[in-house]
Amino acid sequence: MDKENVEAARKARFGTLPARVRPDDTVETVATDSPQEKPGPSGTEDQRRAFLAGG
Repeated sequence: MDKENVEAARKARFGTLPARVRPDDTVETVATDSPQEKPGPSGTEDQRRAFLAGG
């Protein structure tokens, strides 16, 4: 195979590359979501005491 046939076969198999992305075309993003609040206590006071007592 000569060089032209190899290039044509590669282009037919893989296609062409997408356009190059320049650094000037990119945008830096910053997460702006506020942190989640701490969840409230679960269970009743008696249940917590029983759990923490170690039974």
